[in-house]
Amino acid sequence: MVTGSLSEAGRMLCVSQPAISRVLATAESRLRFLLFERVKGRLQPTPEARRLFQEVGVILRGVNQFNAVASSLGQQSEGKLSIVSSPSYSEWLMPRAIQRFRLRHPDVRLHYRPMPFDALLPFMVQGHADLCIASMAPPDSANLRFREIGEGQILCALPKGHALAEREIVTASDLRGQTLIGYGIDTPFGQLSSHFLSLEQGVLTPDIEIRSTPEAMALVRQGVGVALVESFGYTPSGSDDVVLKPISPALGHKIYLIHSRQIPMSTLAKGFLATLAHLLDAEARGGDVQPPPLLA
Repeated sequence: MVTGSLSEAGRMLCVSQPAISRVLATAESRLRFLLFERVKGRLQPTPEARRLFQEVGVILRGVNQFNAVASSLGQQSEGKLSIVSSPSYSEWLMPRAIQRFRLRHPDVRLHYRPMPFDALLPFMVQGHADLCIASMAPPDSANLRFREIGEGQILCALPKGHALAEREIVTASDLRGQTLIGYGIDTPFGQLSSHFLSLEQGVLTPDIEIRSTPEAMALVRQGVGVALVESFGYTPSGSDDVVLKPISPALGHKIYLIHSRQIPMSTLAKGFLATLAHLLDAEARGGDVQPPPLLA
């Protein structure tokens, strides 16, 4: 229809003229009517062919749009990504990872939501997020898989000027008599910190019970008390009203990736995970380095 001849159509499509002839013959056989008639040595489209050609424009626009989307996905230049995490990572770790990812993929739309652990798993099972960054491994499941992607340390957060702020390290015994801000025993960090708070004289019970690091840090900033926090949950600047101290015995915490067993991770999700893993590795080595290369 565009070139007016089989040979020109072949050149346009980079195939031979006999190949075009075979395709045309096959199309007419399946349609059961002629698409072209030869008039004075040239092909003339039939009325039926002209009517079908009106539909071709819509199809070609769809194909071009498909190719454009496929190309952008391959280049990770656009798309959507939904991420959830434990609330403890919502103040520093996830915002920093999202910032770095957005610098490299400014056209990608991101949906991020911190959620308590008991809500994270149903959310992931229902397929509402592409990946989850959690402070606790889920139980064995036919729907979800998980793996460790990093590890941090538990620190003691103190108000600036606190009596314990001059200590090199803080022990559980040092916390006796202090206003202790702690986590519910049904939370990942509540279970983890309970081991540290167990003394020969008994378990130290929190005076104020919260659910995550951001809540603990807000109370510490106000001078309400002291709290155990995870190192990737918060990184203070020099002007903050919080002092972070190592604890003894040292207590580590693992960071987990959780995603669906049924749905493979998208290229964008893998790209975000690479950004996050690079950030965790850089922090574990005590300094920032150049971001990882773009995925192919």
